[in-house]
Amino acid sequence: MSVVIETKGLSKIYESSFRGQDVHALKGLDLSVRAGEIFAYLGPNGSGKTTTIKMLLGLIFPTGGTIEILGQRDIASAKVRRNIGYLPEGAYYPDFLRGEEILRYYGQLYGLRGAELTRRIGEVLEEVGMAHAQRRLLRGYSKGMRQRIGLAQALISDPQILILDEPTTGLDPIARKEMRDILARLRDRGKTLMISS
Repeated sequence: MSVVIETKGLSKIYESSFRGQDVHALKGLDLSVRAGEIFAYLGPNGSGKTTTIKMLLGLIFPTGGTIEILGQRDIASAKVRRNIGYLPEGAYYPDFLRGEEILRYYGQLYGLRGAELTRRIGEVLEEVGMAHAQRRLLRGYSKGMRQRIGLAQALISDPQILILDEPTTGLDPIARKEMRDILARLRDRGKTLMISS
């Protein structure tokens, strides 16, 4: 299997305005995530998991080291960005929107339009078990339903890689199992999942 995410010596220092109080959030991380696997990125609070994810997404820049995604060093390229789906921890969506409206918005950000976008919305809603609630306002969604819509949002561009930050936090045991089953099905379909917990 090919490597789809690779870091070498990845480091991040948050500089403080006070001398000697810089925060070393990440020191020399080497990791390798292979295509089609579920990669669990585990660690206690403050260990640099979210910092790593933000660097992989190009939201913040490393202080040192390298990142390669899908064989590309230019992780800001359209090819790389289109092939990464991201579910942040505690994703917030406006309560006055419907599930399908959230997906339409994100699909348009990825350049999907018309019949292709409508088809993709239907597919991801089915995939995460939310087709029945697509027209319901988000204010009527449970925590588990919100997580599923978040996952559908991450899937809208049909990415090769999914980066999920704490996807089961706050879910009851049944909703956790359902989420794990969905993630296993995605892996079986050839998706690569990096899950932070």
